[in-house]
Amino acid sequence: MLPFLRKRSIPTGPHEFGAEIEIERPASEVYPLLDFADPSNAKRELGDKVHAIAGAAGRFELTVSALPDAVFALAVTAEQVGREYAFSCVSTPTFGNVARSYERYVMEDLGDGCCKLILTNTVEFGGKLTEDEYQLEAMMLTFSCFSALAKLKIHAEQGAEAVKKLEREQLAGLEDFECGLD
Repeated sequence: MLPFLRKRSIPTGPHEFGAEIEIERPASEVYPLLDFADPSNAKRELGDKVHAIAGAAGRFELTVSALPDAVFALAVTAEQVGREYAFSCVSTPTFGNVARSYERYVMEDLGDGCCKLILTNTVEFGGKLTEDEYQLEAMMLTFSCFSALAKLKIHAEQGAEAVKKLEREQLAGLEDFECGLD
């Protein structure tokens, strides 16, 4: 095959994706939504299961109701109340080509009861990807960052029920879309 026709592969990583959003709540009110040890953690309030691993400080298992057969092993790597929360994540089974991710949330108070929430998601892939595969993964991971921040904003400003309503509407829209494909 001619060298210029060969598919080039992308290294496994790390690769960084991210997004930021302004939230009309102070960082001190946003932080508990991120903290897996806090009873008001967003995942818990949305009905997902967050279990602390006994004898392993900062380690949790997350089971998301939309993916009941998946377990996300989480290890908190940084926690500075009201400023930063970070953790690594490995899912079983894996999703897409992501082998491991590292999510870091940084909060900056903006005054007037508002803050900026910055998410950096650093991922490692399970193997080499072609450029096309990488582009698809990058699109999904970028969308995932924006979606996570948008849901945290809605949760902080309007509560868990507003996020649940949004998720129901998204699911209904997806089902309508799938029905239209028949």
